[in-house]
Amino acid sequence: MALYLQSKKFDGETGDSMSIMLNGVDADKVGINKGDKVLLFWRDLSLYVDVIITDTETQPGSVGIFEDIWSKYQLPSGETVTVDLFDRPKSIEFIKDKLLGKKLTEDELAVITSDISSRKIRETEIAYFMATFFNPGFDDEEILWTIKGMANAGEILDFRNIRDNGNMVVDKHSIGGVAAKGITPLLVPIVASFDLVIPNTSTRAITTPAGTTDILEVVMPVTLTSQKVMEVVKEVGACMIWGGALKLSPADDVLINVERGLHIQSFQKMLVSIVAKKVSMGITHIIIDIPYGPGTKVEKPDDVVELEKGFKKLFHKVGIECEVFSRHVTAPDGMGIGPSLEVRDILWVFERDEKRPIKLEKTVVEMAGKLLEMTGRVDPGKGRTAAMEKLESGEAYEKFWEIAMAQGAKKRIDSSSIEVGEYVSTFKANKSGTIKFVDNKEIVNVARGLGNPFIKEAGVYLYKTSGDRVEKGEPLMEIYASSQERLGTGTDAVDIDQIFRL
Repeated sequence: MALYLQSKKFDGETGDSMSIMLNGVDADKVGINKGDKVLLFWRDLSLYVDVIITDTETQPGSVGIFEDIWSKYQLPSGETVTVDLFDRPKSIEFIKDKLLGKKLTEDELAVITSDISSRKIRETEIAYFMATFFNPGFDDEEILWTIKGMANAGEILDFRNIRDNGNMVVDKHSIGGVAAKGITPLLVPIVASFDLVIPNTSTRAITTPAGTTDILEVVMPVTLTSQKVMEVVKEVGACMIWGGALKLSPADDVLINVERGLHIQSFQKMLVSIVAKKVSMGITHIIIDIPYGPGTKVEKPDDVVELEKGFKKLFHKVGIECEVFSRHVTAPDGMGIGPSLEVRDILWVFERDEKRPIKLEKTVVEMAGKLLEMTGRVDPGKGRTAAMEKLESGEAYEKFWEIAMAQGAKKRIDSSSIEVGEYVSTFKANKSGTIKFVDNKEIVNVARGLGNPFIKEAGVYLYKTSGDRVEKGEPLMEIYASSQERLGTGTDAVDIDQIFRL
């Protein structure tokens, strides 16, 4: 039996799992319990939503509609909507089968990815599905079928011949896990300045203080529609956007939100996620960045070998040419950690400022050079030099702002205009020596205590990195906060001798 109720707009959002609020009297009529999934119908709209049950916030006969629903779908108050239960999704049984060790079929995995995309199953059930990537794990066929299911559940963008590029569409992607995300915002403009088409999508932070999207958002809009993305790439040959705003592999965006809450990510899920997104973007050539070392997602060299094999095998199966750029890291990629501080690092590199992070710059030009050689834009062995010339000449900087303005940035800004937290604390070395290692995980804990990635002005700035000599009493790092309370939380998380290993 369905419920026919009057909509009532509520301010506030319920996050990534959209919810409605029912009075307990109405819920009891049809046997709806707290946490159930139901179907919400209004005109041509049908949504799978979670249920919050209350005795006070809504009256019998009405349903509370939160802002993330009514603003997106223009659903006003006073409209008659239908709330109905639906049959238990078959995907739950398939997830149960996988938990018990059964190999799933292509059709079963297509049903699971479709139900995740439409939010037909709850986060609890999605978390169980995530667990199957760890145990019992997926074989090669299951991984490929999951990739196809995730890609086919959303949009497929086609950038072929959008700018006389023929069929070639290139990209760079990092598995992440290292604080300071300056590589992509520097690499994409360098590569695009060679007239290569490079439509780049990134995520928000999962295991670090800021994702590439969180950083770029300081200086440019990153939430674009598919139509706008096509317009931007046609105009300037590149984009740097939040993939979650598009309908590309929507199941992956739901899975990422669950990962963010659990702070875990399996290697198999990582492979599936990245390859599915690149299929959705129509990529033909890609370079995969695999940073490894203590405190990163990949700590063991043996795991690097397995990941490299996995990426090359899967990309080959879906028709994408892949090169892997694996690198041992002993410190964050840049000196600033946190959205605003990382943007400042990026602008310093473009501006050729003496304060620019040289290690970050070297990594960028080496990676960009490899991609340029892979695509035949430059001769073998000439890529690094060619990429550096684009930085030195200012062409890459101009392309950065071309991309930003095409995406909707209002004006160009320089590094001195970047605002950082007004509450600052400096930490000094307790002894002299050479820094062997800067602990990524320790820095992440400090940055999260300061409010990253949500408080963009907050973060950590390193005065020293691995390989540097430091004298006792010399400043090692500063933390920036938006309030005295946040500064205290960040300070409490600092163990300077654990962060900097001499």
